Amino acid sequence: MGELFSAKPLVVDTKAAQIRQQLADAIVNGELQPGDRLVLDEIARQLGVSKIPLREALSSLEGAGLVVTTPHAGPRVAPLPFHEVRGIYLLRESVETLGMTLALDGLDADAVERLRDINEQMRRGLRRPDVVALSDLNAEFHLAIAGASGYSSIVEVVGDLLIKVRRYRAVVPALAANWELAVAEHDQLIEAIESGDRDAAIEHMRAHVHNQGQLEAADALVREAGEAS
Repeated sequence: MGELFSAKPLVVDTKAAQIRQQLADAIVNGELQPGDRLVLDEIARQLGVSKIPLREALSSLEGAGLVVTTPHAGPRVAPLPFHEVRGIYLLRESVETLGMTLALDGLDADAVERLRDINEQMRRGLRRPDVVALSDLNAEFHLAIAGASGYSSIVEVVGDLLIKVRRYRAVVPALAANWELAVAEHDQLIEAIESGDRDAAIEHMRAHVHNQGQLEAADALVREAGEAS
């Protein structure tokens, strides 16, 4: 076989990828709100980049469902249909319950200690709630369990669903009120895993995601009703 890739050096992190990450963070954390116009000239000026990698980044974000482009209007931050929160949590409940079932054999003492450390950081964060910081830690907690399943596909799906949840939390401040309950339910999960009670661990995960979904879906639907009135 000839040197197929000799003229195609690998790029660790392209400029487009860096732009995509910055824009994705701004969308997920609520700095850019649903429906906001994304003016290419302005973004390129602020980031000090040309429009070529910016367009590539926006195309990638459109594929991820964070940006929408319509004729004559250009790109905008994708809207948030609030009734979809329930669907997101139904998926989370199914996938994360499966993930916990598969993860139990991989959650050794070191993994349990890591989960406990993450949750303690969340508990300290409750004193001065920062939705972004708490969301980061919450994602780390749930992805650590998903990762112990041994299936990257489960990690990917859980990660994608958590990103969707973060967008809603960023624009509905009331959802931050659920953090105290989330930390308490994490404690129950950790205790069940550490005790070796497989059935309890699986049920606690299912109930945890279900409870959060019930609370957040209700808040979101109230918001949607208010916007429609």
